[in-house]
Amino acid sequence: MVEFYWKGKEMDRILLNGKNTLEDLVSVARNHSQVAFSDAYVQRVQKCRNFVDDFSKGGIPIYGVTTGLGDNWRKFIPEEERIHIQRNHILAHTCAVGDPINEECTRAMMFVMLLHFGSGYTGIRLETLELLKEMLNRNVVPRVPGHGSVGYISLEAHIGMVLIGEGKAWYKGKLLSGKEALLEAGLEPTVLSSKEGLTIVSGTTSVTAFSALALYDAATLALTADVSGAFSLEVLKGTLMAMDDRIMEVRPHVDQGMTAYNLRAILQDSEIVDKYRGYRVQDALSIRCIPQLHGAVKKAIKDGLQSLEVELNSSVDNPLIFEENDGKAVALMGCNADGSYLGMASDFLAIAITDLCKMSASRIDRLLNRLVSELPAFLNKNAEYNDGLMMIQYTAAGLLGEMRILSHPAVVDNLTTCANQEDYISMGYNAVKKAYDLMQMGRYIIAIELICDGQALDCYDMLAPSSATGKVYQLLRQVVPVLETDAPLTPLIESVSTQIKERKYIDVVETVTGKLQF
Repeated sequence: MVEFYWKGKEMDRILLNGKNTLEDLVSVARNHSQVAFSDAYVQRVQKCRNFVDDFSKGGIPIYGVTTGLGDNWRKFIPEEERIHIQRNHILAHTCAVGDPINEECTRAMMFVMLLHFGSGYTGIRLETLELLKEMLNRNVVPRVPGHGSVGYISLEAHIGMVLIGEGKAWYKGKLLSGKEALLEAGLEPTVLSSKEGLTIVSGTTSVTAFSALALYDAATLALTADVSGAFSLEVLKGTLMAMDDRIMEVRPHVDQGMTAYNLRAILQDSEIVDKYRGYRVQDALSIRCIPQLHGAVKKAIKDGLQSLEVELNSSVDNPLIFEENDGKAVALMGCNADGSYLGMASDFLAIAITDLCKMSASRIDRLLNRLVSELPAFLNKNAEYNDGLMMIQYTAAGLLGEMRILSHPAVVDNLTTCANQEDYISMGYNAVKKAYDLMQMGRYIIAIELICDGQALDCYDMLAPSSATGKVYQLLRQVVPVLETDAPLTPLIESVSTQIKERKYIDVVETVTGKLQF
């Protein structure tokens, strides 16, 4: 079972050493940590490149080195034409369309390229990797359209375009031609050599990058849902009976037990929970079943993290170059570039996060419905002239409806490409992209629950919340005022969503409970 560690602080420098982590990727993508190559990284890249240079001088058909690409694998390419072919390969594959992906996604892709291409089995030149590294370190961000991938190729080509001085890139807030962006950053375009154009667009770059960010955010969201779920239990006069460790022990799913522990830890000293102990025989399922559902969601996240852990430090090019016992090398054609592992994990992740938010949406309904909450209707402090939080539930319902649509699996789809040479495609990119997009919607729903929790707590004038939910309430009130009258809610939801993404609710709870279990 993979364990997920939170470093808790930004890292200034990430050394590529063959054992890099999800936290490394996020630190580079979001916090702009600098990237450096270890000595072992440099040595394996140079050694493998020497093998490719030897192949180029020979006449043995090797895909992408001495032959054409795709359906043109049957054509032998003369040595003097191979540089031209590699440039053409980037140009021809630059066909993604639509609005550009987020900067953090592009940076994550570039970091994944450095990990995968520097594995020692691809044959890419060190000079090309140095340029890509410096683009990251100086924040030259290629403009990468977000639509039109079956799992690889098209998005990656837009990064390749900037490497050769073509395409477009942002630098210091300006969108420039690729060449201009490089020059302003003190860099120069490269001329791709044999196999490099193929390597750049091959592999699982976008699938790995998007799924990494989605899984990281999913882990944050799942723990934050423990916090919001505990807070809702408290203000709805719920009972901790359903979180009893004896119940967990006789159905010993690890993540179920950990979730129950988290709720007990968060609510351990609540005067509200103590006052209403035994108030109901049992609670509604959106309260009583938190350990079971949240546990299943965390299991799905951990399964995805386990696949990601392998994928980050894999070699996924085609062909791959291997040294043989006699010191010479062989190029093996295969398909480690397939995106099924993280595509399937992301489809499952989308289902899991939608389920997580489905339960949160049910708790939101209970908080706002006076017939079951025993709280003011729509948590309205001035019902004569105000709507209260009535409409915030509509937002949650609309978001959940969109999430359900995005939860349809992508990897089950198939189309034939490349004149039937690629008669099966993973559709991994579509899976990871919707999983990434789902995280923002999920944060909004959990944010709405927290806003309702805070408004509900104000109804308990004489009873203190738990120490942990009291800290959550204080953090919430930094961006959401007590709502005495109607006010625009969009800015409040956005602010709480940002706090969730930055893991602030988990951090503040852990100052009371110690580390929550995940």
